[in-house]
Amino acid sequence: MGIDDITLEDLLAGDPACVAPPVTFQQLLVEGFPYKGGLEGLAAIEQMADPGPQLAEVRQGYLQILKMQRRAA
Repeated sequence: MGIDDITLEDLLAGDPACVAPPVTFQQLLVEGFPYKGGLEGLAAIEQMADPGPQLAEVRQGYLQILKMQRRAA
């Protein structure tokens, strides 16, 4: 198979499925927001326990994104 034989459908079929949302803010900081996490992933972040002052800024950032997404929906 040459490069000219690859179609858009081939590329889309190779996309990984959405993984489970992170459980802790430390995991979120290390791994980033889950691929194709969407509003469900953001809502899971909202339910996480308060991470304390060292990750409070990360938490606030994601909560702001969730708030903006809910307003837009």
